[in-house]
Amino acid sequence: MDAEPGEDCPFEGGESGDQVPDVEASSSASQGTAGRLKLAQLGKATSVQVETSAPGRGFMSRARSMDATAVAEEVEAPMFGKRKEFIRLKNLLTGHDAVDTLHQSGIMVCPVACTSQRCVGSLMLPSGGEQTPKRPHGVVRPREEVEEHARDFLNQYYGSLKRHANAKDTAAHEKRLTQVLLEIEEKGTYDLTEKELAFGAKTAWRNAPRCIGRIQWNRLQLFDCRHVTTASEMLDAIKRHIEYGTNGGNIRSAITVFPQRLDGQSDFRVWSPQFFKYAAFKQEDGSVIGDPSSLEFTEVCKNLGWKPEKEGPFVCLPLIIQARGQPPEVFDISDMNWEVDITHPTYEWFAELGLKWYCVPAVTNLLFDCGGIEFPAAPFNGWYMGTEIGRDLCDESRYNILPEVARRMGLDTRSPSSLWKDKALVEVNLAVLNSFQKKNVTISDHHSASESFMKHLEKEYATRGGCPTDWVWVNPPMSASTTPVYHQEMLMYQLRPSYEYQEDPWRIEAHRKLGDRKDRFRHFARVVQAFNRMFKTSMSRRVKAVILYATETGRSATYAKKVGELFSNSFNFQVTCMDEYNPMELEHEQLVVIVTSTFGNGEPPENGIEFFQTLNEMAKDEEHSQWLTNIKFSVFGLGSRAYPHFCAFGKEMDRVLKQLGGERVLDVGEGDELCGQEESFQEWMKKCYLMACQAYHIADGDKTLADKALQAIPPAWEEKMFRIKEDSEVAAAPKLSLTEALGGLHHKKTAIATIKSVKELQAVGATRSTILVEFETNKQALLNYNPGDHLAVCPANDTDLVNAVISKLALKVDADVPLLVEVQQRGEDGNYNNKWMESGRFPQKVSMRTALTHYLDITSPATPQFIALAIKLLDNDAEGASKQKERLEELAKGSDGYEDWKFGRFSTLAEFLDEFPALRVTASIILSQLPLLQPRFYSISSCPKLNPGEVHLTVAVVTYSTKADVTHHGVCSTWLSKLTAGEQITCFVRKAVSFHLPDDFLVPVIMVGPGTGIAPFRSFWQHRRHLLNVQHSVKLAPDEKRRQSESTVVVSRSDESLFGKMKLFFGCRHDKIDNIYKQEINESLLEGALSKVCYSFSRDPNHPKQYVQSRIEDSKEAEQLITDICENNGHIYVCGDVSMADRVCRAFENILMTVMSTEEARAYITQMKHEGRYHEDIFGVTLKTQEVTDGKRAHAKKLWEMTAKRRRSIAKFRQDRIRARTGSMV
Repeated sequence: MDAEPGEDCPFEGGESGDQVPDVEASSSASQGTAGRLKLAQLGKATSVQVETSAPGRGFMSRARSMDATAVAEEVEAPMFGKRKEFIRLKNLLTGHDAVDTLHQSGIMVCPVACTSQRCVGSLMLPSGGEQTPKRPHGVVRPREEVEEHARDFLNQYYGSLKRHANAKDTAAHEKRLTQVLLEIEEKGTYDLTEKELAFGAKTAWRNAPRCIGRIQWNRLQLFDCRHVTTASEMLDAIKRHIEYGTNGGNIRSAITVFPQRLDGQSDFRVWSPQFFKYAAFKQEDGSVIGDPSSLEFTEVCKNLGWKPEKEGPFVCLPLIIQARGQPPEVFDISDMNWEVDITHPTYEWFAELGLKWYCVPAVTNLLFDCGGIEFPAAPFNGWYMGTEIGRDLCDESRYNILPEVARRMGLDTRSPSSLWKDKALVEVNLAVLNSFQKKNVTISDHHSASESFMKHLEKEYATRGGCPTDWVWVNPPMSASTTPVYHQEMLMYQLRPSYEYQEDPWRIEAHRKLGDRKDRFRHFARVVQAFNRMFKTSMSRRVKAVILYATETGRSATYAKKVGELFSNSFNFQVTCMDEYNPMELEHEQLVVIVTSTFGNGEPPENGIEFFQTLNEMAKDEEHSQWLTNIKFSVFGLGSRAYPHFCAFGKEMDRVLKQLGGERVLDVGEGDELCGQEESFQEWMKKCYLMACQAYHIADGDKTLADKALQAIPPAWEEKMFRIKEDSEVAAAPKLSLTEALGGLHHKKTAIATIKSVKELQAVGATRSTILVEFETNKQALLNYNPGDHLAVCPANDTDLVNAVISKLALKVDADVPLLVEVQQRGEDGNYNNKWMESGRFPQKVSMRTALTHYLDITSPATPQFIALAIKLLDNDAEGASKQKERLEELAKGSDGYEDWKFGRFSTLAEFLDEFPALRVTASIILSQLPLLQPRFYSISSCPKLNPGEVHLTVAVVTYSTKADVTHHGVCSTWLSKLTAGEQITCFVRKAVSFHLPDDFLVPVIMVGPGTGIAPFRSFWQHRRHLLNVQHSVKLAPDEKRRQSESTVVVSRSDESLFGKMKLFFGCRHDKIDNIYKQEINESLLEGALSKVCYSFSRDPNHPKQYVQSRIEDSKEAEQLITDICENNGHIYVCGDVSMADRVCRAFENILMTVMSTEEARAYITQMKHEGRYHEDIFGVTLKTQEVTDGKRAHAKKLWEMTAKRRRSIAKFRQDRIRARTGSMV
């Protein structure tokens, strides 16, 4: 797709082997506007076959023996009528056929220019014959035509969105179409959304029949500049485009779209045919110095006031651009032109020729036609194919260097039969490729580009039934028959969206006369240029950044909002939870930042599961390896090094985005909650911002400005920012139930469960408490569950603790009166504008007591962010205020001192306020800034079939002492232990599919769970007991016998052979005190639900000290375990704290090492995990004892210190290098 005869094509290059993302294109979906159909090329006969769906086969039979011209005669009449044809295209090398149906798609805007008597396919601008003349300049499309094109384009756009869905989003499609049609009816045109514009620009490249490099079509970067109003603003946008496209020689494809054509108004235009082009200077003797193809435009530039400093063969022309309603303006951008000196790898004399060429080919004078809207200024660039530059240097109408090259090579130029031109041409092209590659500038040779295009062609026929291609243009200008494209029949037609030729702007209006009036505009240009500086920051914000988070506790959401606040300085940002974002929209984004925690054993938080699963499934398909090539991304993961899979989900998101073709702007960041999480996040956030600014060439991308941006982030809370209202209107507002309110708060569908009983499971005399809590569900569908699932309980804070907090607050309102929290808005100037609105944090108005009891976390230590805000409420006149302020400021840094304070005291909010009595904490900071009280997750300990309408939990009541010798109690476990029969709780079920029993219940099941880790296994053996105790027996087919589904399996007690072994490894301290389900286990053994139970007691004087992992390694058990695991495909289930789970995993590896090598054993366990045969349900690290706290933190702190030391060493190394360079310069 060239701009004019002999001009450079910006998209000729393409790396061999690149893949195109799959875009669904059903036969019923419109794919564009069909135009010219070229059936004969270069006069050669082609065996194009035209098949019709009309009755009869005679026509198709005759078509097989006809040449293309004859076929065209048969096709022309019915082609645009009601008959449906498809055209078969042959590859003469392989003999394979391809069928093109795409040419029938869309709407027809003009008849085919080719006829049965002649083909115009080789013309630069085919016209004449039956072709309808183009609309005269200044005449806009009729509304009916705009409407027709808009319908067609929206069909394509919404059709592309259904790529990975069963049906398109009909409601959204219809809503958007209605909106567009109303706009067209009202003003004759409409505005495309940015996503529609990006889709249109990519599709136009995809539809470009003269481009060989289209395999890269989905990697096109859009710069949406429809907001500009002046030539100076256009210049800034073009400079940004050039910087992005040049990319230090690693050329990237991009398009900048300026405002669309409007009725009765002049256009935005880029007069220059390319960003960079060499001038031509005609001499008195008629010869030309420079590029003869630029003669006319060079004169245009001179008439507009351009005065070149010298005349030479490679003088860069200025950039001429014109804004709507303004004269054209001339700008010198030669300083941005990357050039390559052309040398030869073996001929040293080649450098004496003084040849060079620019790196970035960009076509700037084509019209972008999209959805009925015309954009006369839409410059775009790709990278070179070597033969383009070789042609420009060698063509007789251009630089014509072949004779001189041949002379220096010593070739016989007297006769063309010596093939001297061919030999010299090869060496020139070799020199071009060699020179670009030496300078590390992207370029493609014509053989690689041709092979790449054939892959693209194959992909296009497979995905949308065709690919419009101009055979004449796609074949390279040298050695064409040695490339695969030469031997492939191709079909030429035109689809919309598209890039179109348009008349040169200086031919439209008499701008040659403007040279005499150029002084009139210089002052105006300077004023506009100065004014434009004020808009640079505003323009940079137009780069879109979507910040996605997934969280269980709310920490990731808080961090994501902080990222949004920083990026708001330079980006158009959006912060969204993953479960509220359609992953199919990712391909339309520019910058994607992800902040996420990791749940359980390396799993995604619940609100990130569906998002991740969608992307992960796509990543498994190689066809999607380039789907997200248009985005840049970075990921920050939150986690704890106490877990074996530290920040696993963050790393998985990073992997998946990279596999789908995304470009990483910064390596995945990691924040360890045990040590330095806040500092790690701050450092990563700043680096991410800097790298993103640099990637998009935004001026804020330097450290100083980034630091200022961080400091300029508006505070999350100021006293004047929030206000509390207490009035009759609030008090009379309709109330939600507590369950409904909590569901809204946590974005879950919650339900009510009623306490049936709370039973102590520990024997009399035990120093600890473990309870069995039985709930009645009333068979609510929301509380349906399977063995292995979790129940999330929404707890309440202790009443005494709530009262203690209330007594320490500087409240000016009644603690039991419903309150309305309002936040004051900021104006465009960043100042408060006295406009108030509800904060929306809570689903309804709440009293302070209710908020502290049910909604807010008052037991976790204050975060550095909260401390930093609370300092503002310090009473400086209070006793000891100065020392308290100093201490608070140190804690607010989130450094080692904070970590030591946090894990040493683990202060509740009341204790924090006791420690810093000078703080006068108000209702607004409490209600707006305290973290939410999160649901607690428990493994369900019952089988719904054996206990219909009930759900049971096995709960260890948590009590622990801090280093300060203060006793604390677990929020939820303590609350549950105090409930009595008839009381109600709010809860919901979380599915744990990865911890369900195997579908094949003939395989052995091995369960390992010390202490309350036995909880889910009670549901397992109850499930087995239920199946064994069913009264009626039926004979099952063999395949039915291997299914675990209760809806189809009914067995008798006597048919125990249907089940594989179910073995339990259980550990506790004392047999008679802590063996909490001993009686039920014995009953299950007798009934055959459990095959064997292996006990381990760690503190029982009547038994040897043993843990579950050592019992697994016992030689008596190991041999049978190996058989169950390796020969019978057994499943292993482990439930307990993270350190125990790690030791159990090592134990299974150890027993496998007796029959295989260490590496094989570890690989086998890893494979079991990948196959879903090794299941883990790991408790969160509670850190409630000094032993656990010290051990885990010591390890995390060591890693943190090593990382910090490495960072300091790198920084010092860089400083030393700077000093060394500075010294050498002096």
